[in-house]
Amino acid sequence: MRRGDIEATYQTALRVAEVDARIVGISVVDGDGNQLFNTRRPLGAQLPRPSPMLMALQRYVIEQGRQVVSPLVIGETTQERVLGVGLPVTIGERTYAMRAVVSMEALGTWLNAQAWPADWTAAVIDQNSMIVARSRDADRFVGERATQALIDGIKRGETQFQSVTEDGIPVYTSIAPVAGSGWHVVVGRPAAAIHAQVRDSMARVLAVGLLCAMLAVAGALYMARRLARQLRSAVEAHVRGAAESTELTIREVADLAGALALSREAEAQAMRELQRAREQTLAQLKERSDMLDVLAHEVRQPLNNASAALQAATVELSRDGKLTAAEPMRRAELVLSEVQQSIGNTLAVASLLVGGQRIEGVDTDIDTLIEVAIADLPPSEAWRVSIERETNTRTATMEPGLMRLALRNLLSNALRCSPPGSAVVVRVSDSDEPLALILDVIDHGPGIPADRLPRFAERTPPRLEKDARGRRRGLGLHIVHRVMELHGGELQVLRTGPEGTVMRMVVSQAAVV
Repeated sequence: MRRGDIEATYQTALRVAEVDARIVGISVVDGDGNQLFNTRRPLGAQLPRPSPMLMALQRYVIEQGRQVVSPLVIGETTQERVLGVGLPVTIGERTYAMRAVVSMEALGTWLNAQAWPADWTAAVIDQNSMIVARSRDADRFVGERATQALIDGIKRGETQFQSVTEDGIPVYTSIAPVAGSGWHVVVGRPAAAIHAQVRDSMARVLAVGLLCAMLAVAGALYMARRLARQLRSAVEAHVRGAAESTELTIREVADLAGALALSREAEAQAMRELQRAREQTLAQLKERSDMLDVLAHEVRQPLNNASAALQAATVELSRDGKLTAAEPMRRAELVLSEVQQSIGNTLAVASLLVGGQRIEGVDTDIDTLIEVAIADLPPSEAWRVSIERETNTRTATMEPGLMRLALRNLLSNALRCSPPGSAVVVRVSDSDEPLALILDVIDHGPGIPADRLPRFAERTPPRLEKDARGRRRGLGLHIVHRVMELHGGELQVLRTGPEGTVMRMVVSQAAVV
């Protein structure tokens, strides 16, 4: 592109669009709306001018020199509803807008792949309040404007409120903004289901409380009758002069009074257990709601990755030789790997890890587990990982699916934070006290910044805030913490500094059932 070789640019863009099925087409447009090329048409073919909305978006790219994510628009070439990502490129002294048209079906497929309950409704709303993806009745509502109540709630900056969906269902709505795009992720939970759940919970609490009260009253009456009989017996015995019998009766009365006190204490303990169960249920519901913020961040990743592929094409065109033509394909491979890992992490947290279920450990081959986790990495990066053994132990008790996910996340972090081409080592050892399998992931990166180190001990899901270096936190380390917690172990930062970082997973062999 910098050399002004439009034909070579077109051929490279054509290959990039063929590699990534989510990209409908790539084009380059000047500030007047003239398209230099569009991969949806042969090079040199006459191309239509963009619509006024697209002109405004690409003018922003050219004048501001910044990346833009478009709202839902009608493509001037395809005449279909599409989404777009644009970034500035330079030819000589002129700035152009390079645009990637992204398939709406790709975003809809991603949204519907999430583990939404059957009666929930999830949607993605663009900056013009148009529905660009929906988990239910997508064919009917995608491309339609959101309800006025939802639009007003977004404008007020509300995160939770009551509203009605497009198809007339009363819901409790949760909203999370997609940072840097003007988009929002919206999830509606049916009000009727929540009200029924609350009614059922209150009915159960009321029923148990009523039962406890009835038992207490019945117990008190029974005890009162016993006491009355014993007192009468004591009086009669005293009248008859039976001193020994009187002493025995008084002891029985004291025993009955003690039993009554124990009955009251058991009733109080039962009420405390009910209160703890209620608080635990509310905490789990809040934790699931908090995951909406993380989903809002994750939904932006496919669009960012499409932009990264375009950037790769631009850089490649500045070089000579045939070897560089493979670079966009390598980057596309990395893009797909990142999207798959992002979706896998999100689903893991939303479905299993947040719920806090018990796990069932099985006897697992350690070497096979490590090799499968390495195979999950992109082939262009997996070769950097090697294995060191400091124990002859071949198997350990664990849940292999979760351990594979945790180890893959640590390896991905280590590869990303290490210099290109540097080695990452998985060291296997064990301990007798406590009885545990130990997996160390060793990199040669610059170490964990001091402002981020305290966050590594957090067990709660990450938010969308940035740290002191402007980087966002992902789900990876949160998942590793939760997997270790479910295995009765822990994640440790064994060492970090300019010479590299050692992250240790301690997998308990006593707590997994």
